[in-house]
Amino acid sequence: MPTLSATKRSLSRRRLLGGAVAGAAALAGTGGCGFTRTSGDGLVFGFHGDINAIGLYQRAGDLFQRRNPGVTIEYTYADSLGFFQRLPLMFRAGTAPDVMVAAESWVSGLSQLGGWADLTPFLERDGLTADTWVPGALTPAQIGGETLCLPCLVYPKGIAYNLTLMRERGVAPPGDRWSEDQFVETAAALSGEAGGGRVFGLHNGFGTAQPWDVPTIYGGLPFDPVAREMRATSPEVTRSLQLMSDLVHRHGAMPDAGGAQEQDTLNFTSGRFGLGLFAGFSLTPWTEQIGSNFEWGVAPHPEEWSGTYQNANAAVFDGSPRKEEAWEFVKFLSTDPEAQEILGAVGTPALRGSATAWTRALRGPARDYPWDALLARMDDQVVAYQGGVFNKIWDLLGVAVQAVENSGEPVDEALRTVQERGTELLRA
Repeated sequence: MPTLSATKRSLSRRRLLGGAVAGAAALAGTGGCGFTRTSGDGLVFGFHGDINAIGLYQRAGDLFQRRNPGVTIEYTYADSLGFFQRLPLMFRAGTAPDVMVAAESWVSGLSQLGGWADLTPFLERDGLTADTWVPGALTPAQIGGETLCLPCLVYPKGIAYNLTLMRERGVAPPGDRWSEDQFVETAAALSGEAGGGRVFGLHNGFGTAQPWDVPTIYGGLPFDPVAREMRATSPEVTRSLQLMSDLVHRHGAMPDAGGAQEQDTLNFTSGRFGLGLFAGFSLTPWTEQIGSNFEWGVAPHPEEWSGTYQNANAAVFDGSPRKEEAWEFVKFLSTDPEAQEILGAVGTPALRGSATAWTRALRGPARDYPWDALLARMDDQVVAYQGGVFNKIWDLLGVAVQAVENSGEPVDEALRTVQERGTELLRA
């Protein structure tokens, strides 16, 4: 997914998706930056990410070649934002890689261009169903009656909590099930002054300029991407933005959008927040950054919440001259236990059995996090559809979020503006 506000200290998966891949040539082997087809005869595999992720994707590709003598894979990579912006041109020119790693929102956002191959016939032939993977993992792929990719990694969502701060404030930690009322009460109780300055009950990680995580709280989107109609004033979106307003203005439990933008060097890992939005890709960096500074844990979202679905997928270019070979490689990345174990260094394996093994292999407190509950909740999460005119609507919603949080603009008024201007965009 293109870059979203994130912290410099904790490189979120979304920042990695928007970051450059400087210095990655040593890891990417025969590939080069630019994400285009080369003049060789091998299967072209294009991917993105930080240096560590690039090395892992190449390891998985090397394993596939060892398993299949005679198969040659050419590696190519690019920074994620550039890849997302260039994909439409590559689809039209027929120069896209045979196999591509794509975020969930890229699949939906670019589906109308016809560049993704429909994998449904291959799935049916090889007996693969949605039950092959963890709950919801195949959902981003299923668009318009087609299956446009296979899941490689998933990123379970939840709420991180500062257990040390909770003990100091006499606040009970959340259990594996808690309500939104309990969540808000906890955030409010953890807010206040402390040694060294202000402590907020909740880090504002919902997004401001690009607020994908705001409307999805209750399973809504500001538009219906299929009907191409606006939904910014729907009960789900209205209730979500009202929650943001209440957390900032009524409870004083969360910094406003302006304050959130200043959190580049101060996030949940700093110890200055009682709660924070957690995603599976945060596990390793947060563990390293927090160290022994304070104890922390993870709870599922409040029961009323849905949330934004995020994962990494492997897709086949519809114009590939090696579609059968490309399918076998995509299937390998998504369903081979050893390949899933390799990729599990940067996320939770999507393959059902591999995900279970991954959680059991974790060390320290993370092994006791409620992974089963976090994974099960992914089945109800919503893909933040992007691409084309819909990106402009997200921009409009970002302005509304900032107006509500920073200036106290009424929620209904802010969303009515989004509804009207979004309707004009969709009709243009």
